[in-house]
Amino acid sequence: MNPPAQSLPKPMRISLATPAAAIEILTLFGAVAIASLCFVLAWLTPNQVAVLTALLLITLLVLSWRHLNQGRHPCFLFLSMLLLLQGGRLLTYCLGSEPDPLRVRLDTPYPFDLSRAQAGTVLLCVVLSAICVYAPCRWNYRSFGPPSAAKARRYLPYLYWLFYGSVPIQIFKNYAYYQYAQEHGGYVYFWVNHGDFAASVPLWVRLVSLATLPAFLGIFILETRKKYLYFATFCYFGSSLLLLLMGSRMGTLALIVVLWYAAGIKSGKKSRAVAAIVLALVLFAVAGVFQALREENETTAYAVDPLAFVTLAGNSLDVTEVAVKYRDLFAPYAGSYLWNELHFAFSPHDLQHYFRGREFGHDVSVLLNPLAFAHGSGTAGSYIAEEYMLGGIAAVVLISLLIGYMLHLLYRFSHNVFSLLVVLMLLPEFLSMPRGDLLDWLSVLARTLLFVLILAVGWMFYSLILWLRHTPRGTQYSIPEQLSGA
Repeated sequence: MNPPAQSLPKPMRISLATPAAAIEILTLFGAVAIASLCFVLAWLTPNQVAVLTALLLITLLVLSWRHLNQGRHPCFLFLSMLLLLQGGRLLTYCLGSEPDPLRVRLDTPYPFDLSRAQAGTVLLCVVLSAICVYAPCRWNYRSFGPPSAAKARRYLPYLYWLFYGSVPIQIFKNYAYYQYAQEHGGYVYFWVNHGDFAASVPLWVRLVSLATLPAFLGIFILETRKKYLYFATFCYFGSSLLLLLMGSRMGTLALIVVLWYAAGIKSGKKSRAVAAIVLALVLFAVAGVFQALREENETTAYAVDPLAFVTLAGNSLDVTEVAVKYRDLFAPYAGSYLWNELHFAFSPHDLQHYFRGREFGHDVSVLLNPLAFAHGSGTAGSYIAEEYMLGGIAAVVLISLLIGYMLHLLYRFSHNVFSLLVVLMLLPEFLSMPRGDLLDWLSVLARTLLFVLILAVGWMFYSLILWLRHTPRGTQYSIPEQLSGA
């Protein structure tokens, strides 16, 4: 008799790059070319081009939602942050809340405008970067099912032991940080002298608390029992509450977005646009509240005025504008900026360690207002600004294409539970690039791989302890009969 035919698994539906993707990308570039020509011919003013830029960024966001797994793709999250952080003022200008979206006002007592050509260059860099980030993800997109975690669930007891053992240490560390900040002027001191701030707690406390986040992410990926998952999530964010009260909010908010992404990858279910909008509104409200707690001045309005909050978030466009206007001043230090970014995850980069050429955002702050910088006020960076410093618009196009391909790889690696842990550790750095540095993610990658190595070594010791505990004492092992005559 012939053996029964085995049923083959159904092939997964794969969305290959089609002529539609090519037409879509070419249409986007064509729209930019037409708008650029109209601007050169003086048919459009800079503010009119700003409106077109905001509309194109929104269009890219809608396209990425539609074509890239309904928001469960790093490209969609990246474009969302790009729209908020580089295009926030453009949006509020379209809504009538911002009178002059291209005026540089961040940390400077004397706001100033760019020339017409410089303003056009800034907007062109923003829109080209957005399209170049989207294009590789759209062209290479393939749909995948949820990752299989059956074989990896044996690590859950170890991760729970590590997580609940380190959470009390993290609570103690965050309480010590909060108390130290209250005694030294609040969150500003954290930015001015991070070294002394970190030294306020013992070294072993800082080392043990580093295990909390990787262990929590591992639990979030592998756990399927909702009550255990909800309790672990409650414990982690409860331990981070004091940092939020202190004013450090970006890391926690980015982690919430990352967990939303991980939940979608884990379940394989399609996202609902309403749920994504509700999550965004909640994050805006939380960020506004903690912004008000940190600043304690007129920025209290950001907690209740969403347009004011979006305008404030969009101030990162000023950094890109300063890089375009004063490129000759910053370009000689472009290599130094990139080199220092490679070890920011392992060394403090606060005001006490400042020197010219160490960090681009700090140099911009010193240029705009050196007195305010000396008192702890400063700005962050902008990956578009660093791209432009390296090689003008050509570098913006080329490096943004590479960033888009990296986001595509993050999506591909999300469909294995082990590499998904690394993706979740890296993704916040990519999402902060519109107001951060170009190569911070490489430094965080090295630190993440070090964490994974430490977790693997800890698993070996954990397995050895379990083996010793379950081995009966006094057990004598007899020699097999096959070897008794040897």
